[in-house]
Amino acid sequence: MSLKIAFVGVGNMASAIIGGLRASGYAGESIVGSSINVEDHKNLEQRFGIRMYEDNQDAVAQADVVFLCVKPNMLQSVVEGFADAVRDDQLYVSVAAGIEINALEKWLVKPVAVVRSMPNTPALVGSGMSGLIANSRTTDEQKAWVADAFDSFGSHVWVDNEAHMHTVTALSGSAPAYFFRVLEVMIEAGMAQGLDEATSRKLSTYAMKGAAAMVTTLDDDIAQLRRNITSPNGTTQAALETLEQQGIEALVTAAVDACAKRSKELGEEFASK
Repeated sequence: MSLKIAFVGVGNMASAIIGGLRASGYAGESIVGSSINVEDHKNLEQRFGIRMYEDNQDAVAQADVVFLCVKPNMLQSVVEGFADAVRDDQLYVSVAAGIEINALEKWLVKPVAVVRSMPNTPALVGSGMSGLIANSRTTDEQKAWVADAFDSFGSHVWVDNEAHMHTVTALSGSAPAYFFRVLEVMIEAGMAQGLDEATSRKLSTYAMKGAAAMVTTLDDDIAQLRRNITSPNGTTQAALETLEQQGIEALVTAAVDACAKRSKELGEEFASK
């Protein structure tokens, strides 16, 4: 399905999506963007081969699919600003965290197809993971198109219950920060034992990268992968026993629960406006 695509707001996440679409073969002339940051327009046009507009309405009016990539606290005013250009045959895809579908439907006014997404920052390097949920007006063909779009810079999962988007946020949207924090601690621990920062960083990050690659590439159970490198009374066992003694399960579970809880609170705050 060859469609005209508009991006309202062209920051890092929109750039990742546009980059993925262009890399997958989507033509630059089929993509337009709008942003109040006029000083960035020339660079974006040269980088992606797209057309940029200052007025959101100019971009939205010509699109079949509109990606809403502005900050959550600005989204309502931005949508209301181009509402006159909304057509009921359009598909709207939101990447604004915490904004629920019913709020988007209300702001868009017309009965349009809406997909709410929760991508994450690894999309910037083609390794993103996105959670998706669609409203009842979204056709199977539109859902397939959206899935392909998000797969162009990583992968995706669909959820059927919008409440599960809070869990998506906790397990994927915010989760890269958890791993960055773990890496910071590991790197510091290596340096405390005498390694220079560059060496400690490379050892730690490639271990994490390799572990993730094994989990996503192999069919083995994760627990079995762990057992495969845990020799009885060996070095790995000593480390894992310490993690268990320090309460890794309770700690990680509490972090995920806190993230999901805050996501729900933010959603309620936006919905009440």
